[in-house]
Amino acid sequence: MTEFVLYGGKGGVGKTTLAAATGMRAAREGARTLVVSTDPAHSIADAYESPVEETPTRVVEESPLSAMEIDPRERFERRYGDVFERMLDDVESLGVNLGEAGVESVTEQGLVPGADEIAVVDLFAEYDDHPDWDVVVFDTAPTGHTLRLLELPNVMDSTMGTLLNMREQLRSVTDSITSMLGRDDDEADTSYSEQMDTLQTRMEDVADRLRDGSRTGFRVVTIPEPMAITETERLVDELGSSGITVDHVLANKVLQDPSEDCPTCWPRHQNQQAALDEARGSLEPAVREVPLVPGAEGIDRVETVTEYVDPIV
Repeated sequence: MTEFVLYGGKGGVGKTTLAAATGMRAAREGARTLVVSTDPAHSIADAYESPVEETPTRVVEESPLSAMEIDPRERFERRYGDVFERMLDDVESLGVNLGEAGVESVTEQGLVPGADEIAVVDLFAEYDDHPDWDVVVFDTAPTGHTLRLLELPNVMDSTMGTLLNMREQLRSVTDSITSMLGRDDDEADTSYSEQMDTLQTRMEDVADRLRDGSRTGFRVVTIPEPMAITETERLVDELGSSGITVDHVLANKVLQDPSEDCPTCWPRHQNQQAALDEARGSLEPAVREVPLVPGAEGIDRVETVTEYVDPIV
């Protein structure tokens, strides 16, 4: 049974490094591990200092560790873009008028609302209980994208409802003008139905999976600064309201044992500790510190922080 570990948080807090470290530690403990970046600003390849492709790519030869980077927009277009485009084209060609509000609810500058997030849902579904992997670690996009992913079922309820309405109107029209179009009655409708049903089922399965704390762990990464802590509080609240439990919060890049004689690092250390005190008082999950490692980049940084992350759920 494949376990999921998801890392979320605002941009620039170090999610990728900690996701990479989690994958490395899990693989070293014998788990067949895949680290997946769904963040458009990919950096998994930089973290491992190894080429990473859109399919699982081995990044550490001596352990069962692979990584991949996906482009959510490209994945959506490849797997679902055609069904939305063809449906809208057919409705327009048949003169079915849903009104401007109806069209706007399913198109956003030519794209479906939540297109990137739909692609991520599709990816989760593909690797759910995958026979090749024991652990899949997801390096998710920044907070805003993560929250849109949580809101996706509500967005898609509206979108799916509009599409179904379009499909019903399309069916009523095609029934009367089939001979004019020269195609089978169900040609336009069947493919829409099948792909829409597949997407809807996948969304429901993924929602259940994300809420299953025994098989999915969600870890929020932050840095010890007031604005970052505030955004972290918002993300944890949103996750909780969606039925997703946060395992713990990782406060990254924390100064360790600075000298009081240092005119820059000592005040920074004090500010960080004040922010951490606030986080511990306002956040229900445990807050773990991950130290700042000056000068460590790429694989060296990943190696250094492996001891601060849990390998699996």
